[in-house]
Amino acid sequence: MIQYSVLSCGSGKQGTYFPGCKVSPTDFVKFFLLSPLADINLATDTFDESDRSLLIKRGLLVPVNDILQVTPEDAKANIQTLANKRKLLVSKALYQWTAEFEATPCYQEALDNLSYQKWGLLMLDSQGKLWFDNKNGKLKGFDVNAFVVENESTNDGGSKRALFSAWWQLSQDGTAGYNKRREFLVSDEYIDVNGIQDVVIKDITLAHSSFKVSVLSGCDKSTPIVGLDDANFKVVKASDGTTVSTTVTDNGDGTYNIAGAAAGDVTVRLYDSVLNSNIADILETQFFESNILAITLT
Repeated sequence: MIQYSVLSCGSGKQGTYFPGCKVSPTDFVKFFLLSPLADINLATDTFDESDRSLLIKRGLLVPVNDILQVTPEDAKANIQTLANKRKLLVSKALYQWTAEFEATPCYQEALDNLSYQKWGLLMLDSQGKLWFDNKNGKLKGFDVNAFVVENESTNDGGSKRALFSAWWQLSQDGTAGYNKRREFLVSDEYIDVNGIQDVVIKDITLAHSSFKVSVLSGCDKSTPIVGLDDANFKVVKASDGTTVSTTVTDNGDGTYNIAGAAAGDVTVRLYDSVLNSNIADILETQFFESNILAITLT
């Protein structure tokens, strides 16, 4: 069971009176994209680190990290004014928020690719409240009408860094959810939830007796990825597609020695054999997706 919309306000002191928490969203500091395919029952499921990890690895939950600031877009209802000055409501306004990021081509491209998919929006505020849409007892994101990633603004060399922005507009249903069905979860963990990192595996030594690869950040191609182990690598024989049982040694500098493979053509990638997922993880907190390295071991 997921405990939601419970906020500890502390207790009053002598001479004071607390009629209850003033529960409302504060400034938003982080977003999460939640797929409509995610099925999270508030009465029977949980939303702990393990559950979130599984959703991330299945591509159903995407943390939008490194937001510099979030700006709400003021929107007013569409009103028709008659000749006699009477005003009629045509349609209500839709909620919209713009997030700004430091310009990074890798991140901007990744968000842009995500913008072509259907998502709901979860929003974390500065008090650690994660706001969601309670739809028939299910934890859902607020339905998104538009998700757009804008071009970056260039560094002017004086007062402005290179930034880019993305904005989300809720649909009529999402706006209704925000107004009427919104609930929240509270945890100090949500701010630290990471998304999937693209990494690149490169070969260093191809002798099968001392098979060695490097694992580097896929964006800068230089930052080492450390902390991976046997369970994170998958070596497959090219001849028949069978998986090779290997032992992996982390050298602590982004390089890994892999023992157990025979001479011949193989492919190497990061993998989760338990979930049959192309996303590997470290302690359910760091997530990695790699290329498939095809090599010939001598």
